Amino acid sequence: MEERVKNDKKLFYEELNKLVMDSRIRRLSKYPQHNGSNTLTHCVQVAKRSFALAEEFGWDIDEKELARGAMLHDYYQYDIKKEGFSAYHHGTSHPLTAMKKAQEDFDLTEKERNIIRGHMWPLTLAHPPKSKEAILVCLADKDIATREFAMPEIRKAKKLAGKVLNRKSSQ
Repeated sequence: MEERVKNDKKLFYEELNKLVMDSRIRRLSKYPQHNGSNTLTHCVQVAKRSFALAEEFGWDIDEKELARGAMLHDYYQYDIKKEGFSAYHHGTSHPLTAMKKAQEDFDLTEKERNIIRGHMWPLTLAHPPKSKEAILVCLADKDIATREFAMPEIRKAKKLAGKVLNRKSSQ
């Protein structure tokens, strides 16, 4: 029987909480993200989902580098709409911008730089994720972004389903 990897959840969340309390990272709350979310909330959700995926896959990870890379993956610090970027331009350029800005404010490891730079792969074809942590953030970012984009439609569907159910129960 294969032995399950046990990552240090406490260490991961200690690092995550430390990052969330950092004033430089807290600035991300000023920048809109997908459908009413903000970049800070998005990054926290990506970090949590990345750790959950590591557990689900049974992957042994570096908890600190995963938390740091996930929290800094969208450290580009601008409002996409105000900048006037197309979705494609933003999608292909923001990983490099985020990595450069993160390097200015934090002492990044090579793995953390790759987590940030590679999180939009395969859109950024020349910069694939090169570690388990980078793969996890890449996957988690897509999962969380999809949920954020779908949320308004899910709310509409729930509201419509409630109306249909109410009509049926009153008949």
